[in-house]
This record gives sequence, C-alpha cells and structure tokens, in this order.
Amino acid sequence: MKFKLGIYGSAAGDIKAAMPKALGLGKVLQDYADKLILITGACPGLPYAVISEAAPSGIEIWGFSAEFDIESLQAAEPDEDHGIYTKLVYVPRSFPLADSDRARKKYRNLISTANCDGAIIISGRWGTLNEFTNVIDFQKPVGVLTGTGGIADELIGLSEKISKPGQGALIFDNDAKRLVDKILESL
Repeated sequence: MKFKLGIYGSAAGDIKAAMPKALGLGKVLQDYADKLILITGACPGLPYAVISEAAPSGIEIWGFSAEFDIESLQAAEPDEDHGIYTKLVYVPRSFPLADSDRARKKYRNLISTANCDGAIIISGRWGTLNEFTNVIDFQKPVGVLTGTGGIADELIGLSEKISKPGQGALIFDNDAKRLVDKILESL
C-alpha cells in the first residue's frame, strides 16, 4: 500500500528563497516512489517544483485542479507540464459555486486534503494555511518544512496557541529527509 502525501505551499509570490528547499524535498521524495503517491493542487509554484524534481523516479503524482477539465487547466496554467500527473481530478461543473474561481480553489483544497493520508507544508500563504487546517482537522499528520518562509515558519508559534485534542500530528523540521522519514513513521 502506498501512502498519499499532499505537497502544499506557495504557488506564487516571492518563492525564490524557498526554491532550493523545494527542489531538495523533491530529490528526497525520489527515494520513496515505492511508498508514496504525491498530491498537489495541479498549479505552479513550490509544490510543482517538488513534484517536477521527484517525477524522474516514476513516483505517482495526482493533481487536484481548480479547473473543470484539461482544456481549462491548460488555459489557466499554460507553462506547466500537465503530463507529469498520473491522475488529474477536476471541479465538477455542477458545483454550486462553479462560477467563482476562489470557491473552486477552496473546493480543490478540501478534496485534495480529504484524499491525502498526510501532508508537507513548504512556505505558503492563505491557501496553504487553508490546506494545513484541513489536514489537521482531518486528523492526519502534517510535516512543516521550516526555514522556507511564509506560513510554514509561522506555524510553530501559531500551533502552540491553537492546538486542540484530536488534531493530526504536527511535525516540524528544516531537513527534508528527516521530515519525510518522520511523516512516514507517523503514518
């Protein structure tokens, strides 16, 4: 059985500083192709960098898009290689808030986090915080790659203030290999 590991983080903004750690995480994940399926939001940024680096190992990658189909995904993200995904999941056109791109992104976040067994957070902003809270509320382990900026580096202090019984395990580490090993141990 393979564990499904969500990779969540900044899709835009100032991501250059965290890029070396994202690529390092991708290299580490190459060694776990027999144990993991990676899940992302099928968008650019740090998660895409991670899976692009991990992909040569043959690791399975699922993308949960905020779009309706491959055509709308390619129109929204023309610079990304969508062939990297083993499986793509889209928002159904029947979704009551399908006209709102913001609502579709939250739908995508909920569906992707519900489908993962655990997650890793790298940098991130509001959307990543939403994914983080989903995974924690689903009582799944979350690894936070510290030293990447964004919400990732704020979660240590925040979690001390708002942790609750029954939440998923929360693991902090600035080393990608140790973090992945701790997540797998928790799973």
